[in-house]
Parts: sequence; C-alpha cells; structure tokens
Amino acid sequence: MKKLLTSLLLASLVSISAQFAMAECGIQGTIEASPNPDAMGPTWVYTMDLNWDTGTQYALSHMNLVMDIAGGTCSCTDFMQAISWDEIIGSSTSDTCTVNYNGFLECSGDPSIPGVDGILLKFEPVEGMDCEPGTMGSATFVFYSNLPPAPIDADILSLVDKYALNSCQGSLTGDFPSMACDPVSTETLKWGSAKSLFW
Repeated sequence: MKKLLTSLLLASLVSISAQFAMAECGIQGTIEASPNPDAMGPTWVYTMDLNWDTGTQYALSHMNLVMDIAGGTCSCTDFMQAISWDEIIGSSTSDTCTVNYNGFLECSGDPSIPGVDGILLKFEPVEGMDCEPGTMGSATFVFYSNLPPAPIDADILSLVDKYALNSCQGSLTGDFPSMACDPVSTETLKWGSAKSLFW
C-alpha cells in the first residue's frame, strides 16, 4: 500500500512538473498608423494592439515597449520630441476586467527586469483600481507623432512584460514614427516618407 501511494505521489509530481515545463510565456503586438482626425493634434495616431500570456499562475505586473537598446543612437530627448500620449495611454482586458494604464518614458531601462536596458515606454496599471491585469489578456495603447510611419526595425523595437519575479520578451510588427535614429533605418526612412504621401 505504501509503495502504491508513493508511486501515485511521484506520478502526480511528474504530471505537475510537465505542466509547468509546457507553460510558456508570450507577448506579441503590432502598431498601426493612421492620420489623426483631430486637426489640432499631432499628424499621426499610432495604435498598438498586443496580447500576453504569462504561462503561469502569476498575473501581469506591467509592460514595456523597448524603443532603443542601451548604447543606441537615440536619446530620451529624441523620443520626447517624436512622440506624445494622453494621461491614460490605453487599457487592457483580462477575463471580464478592464484595466487603464499610464505611460512613462524610462531613459535607463527597467530596473525591475535584469537585462532590460535602453529607452522604454512603460505601461503601468493605474493605481487604486479594483481591477488588475490577469495571467493573459489583450491591450490597446495609443500614442501620437508628427513624424510619418515607417516599418519597425524588429532588431530594436520589442515588447517585454513583467510578472512576479519573471519576465518575457516578445515580437512587434507594424510601423513606428520615422525617427533618424535606431528604431528606423535610413533606407526605411526614405520608404516611410514616400508612404506618407499616400495616406
């Protein structure tokens, strides 16, 4: 009987371990540019839609858009001049819950995530809300720019989410303001300028 109980316990532990091994975190997003209908505002509206899954029982803490790597050619001032956003930069949906987020420009990376350096746009849940992000969900964030869109440099721009003591990096596609530094290459700049004529 004791051997049977031991065998069942070991089988349960193996099953649980396998479930955790199979669980993988993920975050993916895309940015689309469109002309701003508000004639008094910046020329372009950039809408970023993303999905995340922590792959664990731990809920999402916050998310980052990595806009330039450490040692890149962009400065924080470049981004201050290139993009802007509303006080509430966007929201996420998880289960039946909607969470609003503030946006913060971080010039020295995210100290809560080892190895995530460079210049970031951080999406932090608004404090004091009854609702919090879940283990998986979708989010939409909006920012503005007078610069026309150009294809994203996937080697530079990326997404990072933070949950518990862990983090997960993911991919980003679409367009970003055509800045003359790392997020967009010189060749892409020419294409982005031409593309802006057709919007």
